[in-house]
Amino acid sequence: MPLKDVLERYGAMCNAGDFEAWISLWSAEGRQMPPDAPARIGIDAIREGMKPVFDTMDLDFVLVGIEEVRVFGDLGLTRCNYTLGATPKEGGTRIEVMPDGKALTLYQKQSDGSWKIVYDCFNSNTG
Repeated sequence: MPLKDVLERYGAMCNAGDFEAWISLWSAEGRQMPPDAPARIGIDAIREGMKPVFDTMDLDFVLVGIEEVRVFGDLGLTRCNYTLGATPKEGGTRIEVMPDGKALTLYQKQSDGSWKIVYDCFNSNTG
């Protein structure tokens, strides 16, 4: 699967609320670097940080644009812009989590030819 497709699947799995499919995109050693928070190092830490979000919120991830896709042997990266909204599953007001976000994601090719996320750093273009 090309890197662009992995990135698009990332968003689709957020929107579908399919946590297990979403977490399967990550390598065991993955590092997630959210804004204003410590890095989540390893799949267990990512699972611990993100599962409650998927359990309690309906996510609305919109991939606004893919600015770069580069491959360097067994490593690849994407740089994109996106928006992210979330609505509580129990009802309530939509939260604009990231109305103007950007992300730089590093992937590593696996022995089966698939790509897994090894680093994901994201933040907002607005303060």
